Amino acid sequence: MSSAHRSRTLARATLTQMGVRVAAITALATLLSYLHIFDVFLAEALGNLERGATRHSQQEQALFKAAEKDHAVLREALQERIREWRALDPNPRFDRLVTRLPDGTLRNRVEGFDGTRMPCIFIASGVKDDADFRRRILAAYDLVERHGPLLHVRHTNTYVTLPEAALVQYWPEQPNWCQEMDPALMNPEFEFFTVSTPERNPERRMVWTGITQEPISISLTTPVDVDGRYSAALGLDMLIDDLKARTLGDSPPGAYNLIFSDAGELIVHPQVKMKQGVFVYNILREDRPLETLFEQPLSAEQRTHVRAIFDRVQARAPGQKVLELAEYDEYLAVAWLNGPQWHLVTVLPRSTVSSLALGAARYLLAFGLASLILELLIMSWVLTRRISQPLRLFTQATDRVAAGDFQVALPRSRDDELGRLAQGFELMAHEIHQREAALREVNEGLEGRITERTRELRDKNVTLEEALTQLKEAQELLVEKERLASLGALMAGIGHELKNPLNFVNNFAQLSAGLVEELREELRQPPSGPPGDAQARMNELLDWLTQNVRKIEQHGKRADNLLRDMQLHTHVRAHAHEPTDLHALVEEQLSLSAQNASLVHPGLTVLFRQELDPASRTVELVPQDLGRALLNLLDNAVYAVAEKHKRLGAAFTPEVTVSSRSEGAWVRIVIRDNGIGIPRKVLDKVFSPFFTTKPAGVGTGLGLSICQDIVVRQHGGELQIESEEGHYTQCTLRLIQKRP
Repeated sequence: MSSAHRSRTLARATLTQMGVRVAAITALATLLSYLHIFDVFLAEALGNLERGATRHSQQEQALFKAAEKDHAVLREALQERIREWRALDPNPRFDRLVTRLPDGTLRNRVEGFDGTRMPCIFIASGVKDDADFRRRILAAYDLVERHGPLLHVRHTNTYVTLPEAALVQYWPEQPNWCQEMDPALMNPEFEFFTVSTPERNPERRMVWTGITQEPISISLTTPVDVDGRYSAALGLDMLIDDLKARTLGDSPPGAYNLIFSDAGELIVHPQVKMKQGVFVYNILREDRPLETLFEQPLSAEQRTHVRAIFDRVQARAPGQKVLELAEYDEYLAVAWLNGPQWHLVTVLPRSTVSSLALGAARYLLAFGLASLILELLIMSWVLTRRISQPLRLFTQATDRVAAGDFQVALPRSRDDELGRLAQGFELMAHEIHQREAALREVNEGLEGRITERTRELRDKNVTLEEALTQLKEAQELLVEKERLASLGALMAGIGHELKNPLNFVNNFAQLSAGLVEELREELRQPPSGPPGDAQARMNELLDWLTQNVRKIEQHGKRADNLLRDMQLHTHVRAHAHEPTDLHALVEEQLSLSAQNASLVHPGLTVLFRQELDPASRTVELVPQDLGRALLNLLDNAVYAVAEKHKRLGAAFTPEVTVSSRSEGAWVRIVIRDNGIGIPRKVLDKVFSPFFTTKPAGVGTGLGLSICQDIVVRQHGGELQIESEEGHYTQCTLRLIQKRP
């Protein structure tokens, strides 16, 4: 099995090496073919691109030219009809067609009016409807009524405007346009009426307007003069939506069309959809918010892309129709739309051509790989006959040698590399057999030496184990000495802290004893002066005695508090953890702290704030002990803001804030004050027993040490203090929210 695996591996390796080399040659040939095919496809695609843009521009211009031809015919017909109406009475028919509305405008009578079959009329208020005006209106009505339905197959609408701000229009898709139009849109000063005046159009030529609203379109306007007088103007609209539909639907595969003007007005773009009432986006100087223009605003990258296309078209050489936009890997075909004077641009990404070329190259690569597989199959058959079978015999002989059988024989008839290899293998097997016998003798001697060395190592291991035991005993002795040293430091601190109040008690007791002796002396002596002086002297002595007793009581209580704190610090707690309402516990300690503040600091008003997270309401803890820690921290905060209030006075507002937040399996409690803070140089000592930043006689230095013991050792939490001197102090407690 092993020999067969090795022979297959050799044959596979040979075939693989040859296959890789042939495949590399095939891939290189495919790459060269791809480059050639790409050049051919690119030349053809650019030719089709130019022809497509030219064809589409010719189709659009054919519509513009057809509209201009229709206007040329309509202008002569309107001139003739106006002259015919000069001999007729316009009033009866005019009154049958229109009526004056309350807003002062003249519009079609509602009765009998159908805007899908007949023209509509709108005359602005204030227009003098004399006989000449009425004749021109009726001539326009006759023209639109006759030719409007016929021209509707090519044009959206047909209308005639009069310079006095009047309109006759046939637009069956908007049959009530005249009745519903806002009169303010028919101001005679608007470009809608003035574009055909002799002042604006002295050549009296047909004019294509810019994009207008209601509807969003471009309009062809043709002035109509009768006997040298400006009488009316012909008009028709070409809807931008129709132009977009034709332009976007007529582009080569993988390409797209867009239209813009020399002024930078983007007319057609496949990714631009304007909002209702917005009809143009200026590529060069658009200062309106984009969200007011587009249904979905163009991204900055899209706007930059459109600007790059515009700049490349504007910078092209005269007569150049196919351009390359290198920074975007695109090709542009440019055509000119006479009439509105717009650029029609067809954009072809380079990737479109490359994908076609890549598809053709894939076929070449597939045929090459198929040929390669066939060649490899033929080579596999040859390798099996000439190499694999002899190697299988050789590997079988190798397995026998590995098993200890050195009596092998291989065919030597072949006078090639495999024959010489068989001879060498037989010689090698004989040499190995001899050397194995020699090694066996050497191994027997080595076994004895190994046994002796193993015994020596066992003795050394016993010695090392004894040394390790002595090392552990020394470590335990060092730990015990460290504990005794810590206890000595603690006892020294206790003695130092108890010494001050006991000295005060002794001193005031001695003074009190002296006062008692002096009082007795006063009582034994007969009164030498007025009775009131003796009584006043005794009262004075009694007052001094009372003060001394109070001092003794005060310092005795201080010593008692110190001893109680020491008991709390060293007491081994046996309270069990239980689910506790953290909010209620915090509120209880805040209330106690507020009461203490009013007693210890009369006249001080502290603003207590609570910012408690509802998700951290129930926590498993020892409420008695944690409450003691919270109260201690709150009292420290009150002391800090009280000291700052003494320094700054009414300009300072004392604040203490307690907040909580649930953090997964933990809950965090923060107590922050805006008091005097803690100096940075002593911040790392605040948890040491008997260390305090308060003046002598105010603190014992055990409060924060007890708090750390409760939070860290008893509850397995964390206690951290951050502070900036003169600004704030913040204590952060992290507790396990629910114990497993």
